[in-house]
Amino acid sequence: MRANGVALGWLLVMGLAQPLCAGAEVDDRRARIDYMLNCQGCHLPNGEGAGDVPRMTDFVGNFLKVAGGREFLVQVPGSANAPLEDQRLAELLNWMLDEISRNQLPADFRPYTAEEVAKYRTLPLRDVLKTRAQLVQKIALLPR
Repeated sequence: MRANGVALGWLLVMGLAQPLCAGAEVDDRRARIDYMLNCQGCHLPNGEGAGDVPRMTDFVGNFLKVAGGREFLVQVPGSANAPLEDQRLAELLNWMLDEISRNQLPADFRPYTAEEVAKYRTLPLRDVLKTRAQLVQKIALLPR
């Protein structure tokens, strides 16, 4: 058991130590680890959600098709308050969208940038559940 813990520790250090330059490709390994550490506890390994936590699998990309949805994904408390720098959160969101909701992304999908994440993080949501419900209603009205 101790060997597995040491190996995981080294993977975390190696994954987190690699610099990400602006405009660089997503570091899949680091983004996966960031998801494991910051999202998986509630959204589960594949984004299925647990209990009252919403399912993201095959759905979360739809938020990018409606007004306010792009901002919402950064502003939800789990994202906005994640102990990640803006570039790392942008990388995590881009990885997550591609990994668990690729088929729902709009045709004109633009990856998040650190600057965009920084801007949206400064605009906290007043009522997360109400905002999400309104966005899900907009999504339901999208053409299939």
